[in-house]
Amino acid sequence: MNPTVRVYLFFYIATIFYVLAQYYHLSLDTWSLTRAFTIAVPLVVIEYYFSLTANHEANSILKMNPIQILIITMTFYFINTWLFNYFILKNDIVAWKEIMSFILIIGAFMLSSNIKIKNK
Repeated sequence: MNPTVRVYLFFYIATIFYVLAQYYHLSLDTWSLTRAFTIAVPLVVIEYYFSLTANHEANSILKMNPIQILIITMTFYFINTWLFNYFILKNDIVAWKEIMSFILIIGAFMLSSNIKIKNK
C-alpha cells in the first residue's frame, strides 16, 4: 500500500475510534461512569495504536512536520464528529452553528500557532 494512503487511512481510523470513545455513551439512554469507562478505554487503546503508527510514519517516511500532522488530525476529528452527531445521535444540523464552530476551531488553531514564546 502507498505510504501516503496508509498514513491518511490510519489517521482516519484513529479519529473514528477517538470520536466513538468520546461520544458513544451520549447515545445510550442509561449509563453510568463505569459503563462509559468500560466502553471508552478499549476504543482509546485502539485509537492510540493507529494514531502512534500514523504519527510515526507521517514524520519518518513522509517527512511531515507536527503542524501538518495536527491539521490532518483535526480535520478528520471535525468530519467524524459531525458525521457521528448527525447519523448516530440524530441531532439536527444547524448550518450557522456548524460554520461558527469551524471558524472558532480554525481561529483557535491560528492563534495558538502564531504565539511565540520569548526566551529571556
